[in-house]
Amino acid sequence: GTYSSTVAAATANTCLPCIAGTYSEVSAATSVTTCLDCIAGKFLVTNGNDEEHDCALCGKGRYSSSMGATSEDTCQSCMPGTYLETQGNSAQGDCLLCGKGTYSSSTGATTAVTCQSCISGTYSEASGATSDSTCILCIAGTYSTSVGAIAGDACSTCPDGMTSLPGSSTSSECAVRCQVGYFKSPNGICQECPFMSSSK
Repeated sequence: GTYSSTVAAATANTCLPCIAGTYSEVSAATSVTTCLDCIAGKFLVTNGNDEEHDCALCGKGRYSSSMGATSEDTCQSCMPGTYLETQGNSAQGDCLLCGKGTYSSSTGATTAVTCQSCISGTYSEASGATSDSTCILCIAGTYSTSVGAIAGDACSTCPDGMTSLPGSSTSSECAVRCQVGYFKSPNGICQECPFMSSSK
């Protein structure tokens, strides 16, 4: 963890410590070049370290591309829509995307559990989504009971003669669709509109 370029030094005071962010495993080192940088994904805040494992790992949900980092502040958080379950990562690309049918607004997420599923009646084909606004409503006349659906084909069509509102999540939301000039009575039967009135 130290070195000295002084020839025939009489005291240890001539030994200089490797600076923060570096370490040296070499005994009787004579040059600062023996001090090696902590690799990307790690940092070291103290001077005079003599082993590589003295370098601390960036935590889960974080990464650092800096060599010889001297502070945990160099560890950057994974962006919303991503997560990272391991330590000591060196690139933003190490952060994993939330899968289709899910989203996450959290920064520095450490587990896939952070990725929330789109609710039933919706689906999302996007990976790495950051909000539920990417969850698309099933169209009118369809419904989906699936949570975290990844495609529109998860939306089932209502039975013939029935329709539903966009984003319907159960078949019970499918209702009788009456033709123009008819209305649905309380018992669910289409009846003709009274004289001098209409329906749309």
